[in-house]
This record gives sequence, C-alpha cells and structure tokens, in this order.
Amino acid sequence: MSKLSFVTKGNASPENKPKVYFTCHPADFERTFAPVCEDIFKVYDCAVFYTEDKTIPLDDEDSILDLNTMNLFVIPVTFRLLDEPNRAMDSDFPFAKEHHIPVLPLMMESGIDAIYSRKDKFGELQYLSPLETDQTRRSYEDQLKNYFDSVFLNPETVDRVRRAFDAYIFLSYRKKDRRYANELMRLIHDRPELQKLAIWYDEFLTPGESFMDNIKKIMTDSRLMALLVTPNLLEKPDGKPNFVMDQEYPAAKEAGMPILPAEMVVTDPEKLRADYHEIPDAINVHDEQKFDEFFLARLRELIVEENRDDPEHNYLVGLAYLYGIDVEVDRDRAVRMITAAADADLPEAMIKLREMYRDGFGVALNYQEALKWARRLYGYYYRTEGEESENCVTALNELAILYYKAGEYQWFLTMMERCYPLRVKLSGEKDPQTLVALGNLALAYARIGNYSKSLELDEKCYALRKEVLGEKHPDTLLSTNNLALSYASVGEYKKALALCEECYRLRREVSGEKHPLTLLAMSNLAYAANNVGDYQRGLQLNWKCLQLRREVLGENHPETLMSMSSLSMTYRNLGDYKRALGVQQQCYDLRRKVLGEKHPDTLQSLSDISVIYGYLGDFQRSLQLTQQCWQLRREVLGEEHPVTLDTLDNLALAHLSLGDFNNSLEIQRRCYELRCKVLGEKHPETLSSLSNMSRDYDEMGNPQKAMELYSKTYRLRVEVFGERHPIVLLSLSNLATAYGKLGDYHKELELNQKCWQLRKEVLGEKHPDTLLTMSNLALSYINVGNYQAALEIQQQCYELRREALGEKHPRTLESLNGVGRAYDELRDYHRALDIHWQCYRLRCEALGTAHPDTPISVFSYHSTAARSSAPGGSRRDCCMHFRYC
Repeated sequence: MSKLSFVTKGNASPENKPKVYFTCHPADFERTFAPVCEDIFKVYDCAVFYTEDKTIPLDDEDSILDLNTMNLFVIPVTFRLLDEPNRAMDSDFPFAKEHHIPVLPLMMESGIDAIYSRKDKFGELQYLSPLETDQTRRSYEDQLKNYFDSVFLNPETVDRVRRAFDAYIFLSYRKKDRRYANELMRLIHDRPELQKLAIWYDEFLTPGESFMDNIKKIMTDSRLMALLVTPNLLEKPDGKPNFVMDQEYPAAKEAGMPILPAEMVVTDPEKLRADYHEIPDAINVHDEQKFDEFFLARLRELIVEENRDDPEHNYLVGLAYLYGIDVEVDRDRAVRMITAAADADLPEAMIKLREMYRDGFGVALNYQEALKWARRLYGYYYRTEGEESENCVTALNELAILYYKAGEYQWFLTMMERCYPLRVKLSGEKDPQTLVALGNLALAYARIGNYSKSLELDEKCYALRKEVLGEKHPDTLLSTNNLALSYASVGEYKKALALCEECYRLRREVSGEKHPLTLLAMSNLAYAANNVGDYQRGLQLNWKCLQLRREVLGENHPETLMSMSSLSMTYRNLGDYKRALGVQQQCYDLRRKVLGEKHPDTLQSLSDISVIYGYLGDFQRSLQLTQQCWQLRREVLGEEHPVTLDTLDNLALAHLSLGDFNNSLEIQRRCYELRCKVLGEKHPETLSSLSNMSRDYDEMGNPQKAMELYSKTYRLRVEVFGERHPIVLLSLSNLATAYGKLGDYHKELELNQKCWQLRKEVLGEKHPDTLLTMSNLALSYINVGNYQAALEIQQQCYELRREALGEKHPRTLESLNGVGRAYDELRDYHRALDIHWQCYRLRCEALGTAHPDTPISVFSYHSTAARSSAPGGSRRDCCMHFRYC
C-alpha cells in the first residue's frame, strides 16, 4: 500500500496530471507545505504528493515505485534541513539524483548559500526563492511558472505524444500486484519494436469518479487487454468479486476486446476459468519461448512499420518515457530515443537535450553536454534558415547564456557581441527582446572586467527601457539597479547615489513604504550614501530601515538582522568603534539565538566583531575571535571550503597585526596551498593569497622575497586576465610599492605612471583606484625629489576627488592633507599650515573629533609649525611610502 498522500488544485483527481513530490525537514512542514502548494497551483495544474510522517523510511518496493514515477521533487531549503539529519536530505534528494529526477530547491531563508552550495548538499543546483527581494530578478511567480513550463509538457505536446503511439493496450491487474505490473511493462518494452506501444493502467482511479466514463475511454482507445495473472486475481474480499473480476474483465469482454492473460505467478487455471468466463489460457512470462511466440507476437501485430525510424516519432515516444505518459517512466530509454532523434537533426530533440542537461532533468546536470547540443542547434538553424532567422538568433542567445552559466565569460561575450546586432536587425532597437540582449551584453563586458564598456551599454539599456516601458516597469527598475552597480564599478558614486534615490522613490510609489522591495531599495540607498562619504545620512537610512524591517518582518527576521549588521558597519565608517561593536554584538547574539551558532550569518557577525576589535587596538581579542570563527567554519563548511579559506586568510592578518610575522606567513602559506588545491594555482583568490604572502615577507624585513612574489602574482594575473584587467592593475600598483621598498624609486615612479595611465583608460579618470594611483604617483615624485611635480599631481587628485566624491569625503580629505605635505616639502609653510588647518576643520565636521583620521591633521599641523620655526626650516631626510593596495 502506498505511503503517499496527495493534494490537487480544487481537490480534483490526480489522473493524468504531472506528479510533484514534496519533501522537507519534519519541523518545516507546517509552515512550508500549504504556501508552497498554493504557489505551485497558481502556475500549474499538477498533483503534489507527500507523506504525513516525514520520518518514515521510503525504502520499501511500493514507495520506490511511487517515487520513481514522480516528475519533480520540490524541497524547501532551511538551515535546519542542511544542518540536521533528516530523510529529505539523507534519502529523498539522493534518490532523485540517482534516478535523474529534476529537483527544485526553494530557498526559504537568507544567508545559507555557503552551506547550500557544498558538494555534499545541493552544490551547483540552482534554486528559486519565494522570499526573493532582489529587484534584479523577475518575480518569484514568473520564475516558478517558467520552471514548471520547462519541466512539464504543455497539453498540445501531450496530445502529440499520445497520437505518436502505434497502439494502446490496457493492462489490468490487482493493485497489490503493482510490482509485477511494472515488471511486465519492462518485459514488453525491452523489445525495441514494442517500445512505441502505450500501456494504459488505471493507477489513479479513485472513489467518487465515474468508472464507466473511464472504462469507455479505455475500451475505445485500447486494441487489447493484457491481464496480469497471479493468485491475487482470484481473491474475493468480504466474499465479493474483486474490481478486476467484477468490472474490468466483464467490460473488456462486452466491448469485444482481445484478452491476453500473462501469468506472473503460477495460478490455478481451473479456478481462473471458473471466475473469469471464457478466459484464454494464460501465458507463463518466464517461459521465454512461449511468451515471445504467443504473447509478444500478438503485440507485434499492432506495430506500424513506417514509424520505426521516423525522428519525430522517436522523439515523441521518448518524451512519453521521460514523463511517464501512458507508459512506465524509463529515463534511460527516453534519453536514447531523444538523442537518436537529435542525431537525425530534429531541432525539437536538440532543444530538449539542451534543456535536460542544463537543468539536470532525466540526466545528470552537465553544462558541457548542454553546450554541445546548444551549438548543434545553432549550427542547424544557421545552415537551414540563415543567421538572421528568429530561430537562429534565439538559439544563439541560449548558447550565450549557457556559456555564462558554465563560467566561460569570454565565450559569453563573443556570442552576445554576435547576437545583439542580429536581434536589433530582426526586432528593432527598442524591442523588449533586444533590450534583454543589450543587458546581457553589458553583463558580459562586466564579467571580463571592462567596466567602462559595460557602463556605456547599461546607460543605453536604461534609457531605452525608460522610454519604451516607462520608469516603473520591472525591467526598467532592473536596468536602474544595473546602472547603479555600473556607476559604482567605475567609481561614479554620486551618479550611483542618484539612481539609488530614484529606485527608492519609485519603489515607494509602486509598492508602498513598507514593502520588502522598498526596504531593500532603502538599504541600497544607505550603502550608496556611505560610498560618497555621507555617513550621517547612511546612519539615518540604516536606522529607519532597521525600524521598518522590525515592524514589517519581525525582530528576528534575517533581513532585519542584516539591517542591524549594516548599521554596525556605518558606525564603523564613522570611527565610532565602541557603538559599532555594541550593535554587532547584539546582532550576533540574536543570530545565534534565531539561526544557531553555526549559521553563516552568525559567523559573519562573529567575523565582523573580530575586525572591530582590531580597530579598537585589541589585537589579542581580534585574534581569538578569528580563530573561533575559523574553527566553526571548518566544522560547518569543511576545512577546504572557499569561505573557510577566507577566514584562514583573516587569521593570518590577525597574527600580522600582533607583529607575529612568522605565524602570519605560515598560515598564509597554508591558505595558499589549500587554495591551489581547491581552486587552482591561477584562481583570483589563490593569487590574493600569493599577494598576501608577499606582504608578510615585506613586514618581516625581506623586501627581496616580497618583490619576487609580487612579480609572480603580477605575471600570473596578466596571464589569466590580460594586462588591463582591474585586478592586474592592483598587482601593478603593489609591484611599484615593492620597488620603492627596495629603494629603486625611479622604477617605482615608472610603474606608478604606467598604472595611472592604464587605470585612466580602463576605469576612467575619476575612479577611486585611478585617484589612489595618482596619490601614490605624487608620493613617488617626492621620493625622487621632484616636489613641484608631486604638488601638481596631488592638487589635481584633490580636485578630482572633490568633484567625484564631495568635499568632505575621507579620500578627498586625504588628498587635501597630501597637498599640505607637498607644500611642506617645498618649504611653503604658510600655505601648508592653512591647508592642514582646513583639513582638520573639515574632518571634525565630517567625521568628528574621535575619528582616527582627525588626529592626523592635528599632527600634520603641529609638525609643519615646528619645522617652520626651526633654523633654516630644514626638511627631514626620509622617503615617504604609501600602503599596499
């Protein structure tokens, strides 16, 4: 007897509906089952199966047969599901993977992506989230509908599948013989020539349905009845004939259907003839010769020879086995038949294989195999219809997206550069599909580090969507968000802020002040305000967002706690480290209570607390908490998980802060070795470890070894990313600093000049990294004794920072202080004193007297005053160096 219960839309029969199996952590069932079913029924008419008891094993034969007929597994994902032993993760999910049944994870909590993506959990499997508040994505309902449309077949295709069968036969059996029914179907369909026979079996007849209506359809559509014979066929429950004896067999006789009894278990023939009037002699299926000569021979008479090698026919019957449409589910057979059709150049079959391998439906998820069929499909349309046809351009776009999913960003760009102009020619510049392609092209440039080109395209996409769709359309808001990100990428923080302002205003108008999307826009606005150095406004917005999220989502909701963490970061920016520590400690305590000590969000708060202790100068406490965080992440994620290795990197930095250079280097070397093993020698994070090892050698007083490693990092980054990538320019800047440390000031100057020129070209003149290089260049000129050039560069840097970031931004004031120092080196003490006083006043206004930068201005002022009153005003004999990037 089946252990599964089911629900359907409007309490309809589950007959002929796609089957969805719902499983979860037992403690999550009450809060997730009803809303998930409601969401599913909004977008698709299917039957959702589940067990009342989520702890009972499903390892018996009937349960395995039930699960294997499912078209989809749906699993609500929570931290509890990932962290505690439960049937859903320990048994149900592995079963789906083993049998290549698609799985749809629904992310019910934020902050658990790191555990979710572990290889022993869900790995690379994509999820949907009913709590999604990311405005860069379509609505959850739209995503859910698109997913179900891709996993299930539409009614028109199902009709085509049914028409493709050579013939239907009706399999009659007692429900307790279900396993024998599956065995008989396999015995029939193992013969290649019989694979295109549909076998109808009344799996979903339930009390309250009209039997006569169903049996009439069966008798009309079926060419013969296969009667499964076991002793159970003779049973008479409560002294009455069983269902087959009383209803199905007489109906078949009355309709004049040929009847083929197949004996699966030896059964008394006399008793059989007594209860089943005029029943033919049963054929023993275990006697292969008789079974083939008398049973299968009758079925072969139903075969339509001309269908044998027809690609479309193979494809449609393959779909039948994939989805279990009037035949047993047999995914291996389905893949073989669909692949045969695709190899015969049937585009429908190529599309299906592309989707199957892309989503892991019926096969193991395999992007390379999906790419193979995507390329085949594009080539087919290119040859048969030309590159400007709708089918060809659509196939090219899908191929590009697959390259993106596979992480092959250069190929993604190449395909989108080809696709976008074709889409413009085909549909026009303002068509919504064209604008999607334009957005993808912008994304492709961003992925390879060409932020200026990405910005140019995002600006165009935003302007066109605003014109065509209106400023409040979801796609326009998507472009608004993307454009803000692009402006931030090139350091245009003021423009990014303006767009965040617009997003927040529109979200309030469209969704109301308290909608989660509006609160997300407010949080983004706070972040943008911090980027331009307006920490007071960032503080106000974070406070307001925190209060509204408490009211709307509750005190303990993950997004409420995220606002609390952001508030702590704002206090940290303001230099109020004690208050930052207090808020983050409160956040940590709540996360530990609500999410558990090992939840990723909890560990992030712990990591932030350790950093704040470092700012407070309590390096020992900082080290202790970083070690605690590392141990917990090792336990939760594993020693070699990238996030664990990030914490190991921080642990090295904590030792460095205490002056423990040997331990710092040893830990960083271990981090580098593990990243080489897990991520590869040329992975960006691996190269970061190599760069950090260089820093350790530098701090240990071994600048020559530091130089060797900085040179190696730069060379590898050039090899991986090309000479102009931002991360490569970061290495170039560090390399310049290393030469300065060795006293080769002219080489230092040469590399800083090269870095500045490249950053201007790649990132733009006003990008923060470009301006940082300007500041470094000014210091290089001081090191070679060219104080006038240093003054001119530093003044230019100050003006650009004031224009880009505002007069009171910390970076702007850093440049202003640099101008004062340049005048000091030129012995223009009067101007130097005026500038240092101006810098002190502005830092007091913007940051407060307690901020660490403010005393620097006091020191600079008094140092200049002392030197101006000294005999001759002599310049101190030392070189000036800047920090590594």
